[in-house]
Amino acid sequence: MTDGLASPIPRRFFATAWILGTLRAQRFMWSESWCRLRGLPLPSTRLAQSLGAGRRFALRKGSWMDVLVPMVVFTQFVDVLLAQGALHLAVPPGPQRWATHGLLLFLSVWTVAWAVSLRSATQHVEHVLGEHALTLAVGFKHLCRVPLAAIASVRTIDHKAARGRQDWYDVHGLKPREVTALAFLDAPTLLVELQPGAAGAWRSVNGVRQPLRRWLAVRVDEPEPMRRALAAALPAAPNP
Repeated sequence: MTDGLASPIPRRFFATAWILGTLRAQRFMWSESWCRLRGLPLPSTRLAQSLGAGRRFALRKGSWMDVLVPMVVFTQFVDVLLAQGALHLAVPPGPQRWATHGLLLFLSVWTVAWAVSLRSATQHVEHVLGEHALTLAVGFKHLCRVPLAAIASVRTIDHKAARGRQDWYDVHGLKPREVTALAFLDAPTLLVELQPGAAGAWRSVNGVRQPLRRWLAVRVDEPEPMRRALAAALPAAPNP
């Protein structure tokens, strides 16, 4: 049931896990951006294949994802020119000025690479409903594996039902502390309820195991088809 996925590192090794996870995320970010630029096979495609066989559900249509890269590229192009010009006037000539110029330029390139890799990974890495487990993935960093036997129910999130100061938590009678959010920038569209204890379920961020709460809030482009497919795949409840 692991489908070749690496087990998350226990939180008791947090320092080691954090360093390894950060290095891994940086490697994926630069590799994804470089391969995207050169038209080479993408790391995100290989990651998607490693999630195993099953029915796949995309999460690439978020409005924030659609504007993320153009917005970041434009703002960085403007900001870097203003910052470099101000720096040229404020800092006396010498090694310190050139070092600061280089640092600002690197930060701008890093920001663009981050936006490009995030959007690319979101486009290619999908949720997978397998024969025995549901795999929820958001880009390179967030991964969650839930055995179907550990799922109690599933429902779509009704954002339109919110009124006044309400949000979707209020609509569904939930508290934020009860929910693990598996969405980035765009709002989640599907709620998955876990059984008490959720045996065999795990979640990792940058390869580090993280706690799971009773509810999982998931972003998916078409929540109703995923809800129906997941509900049909759940094991039948035993007769009393």
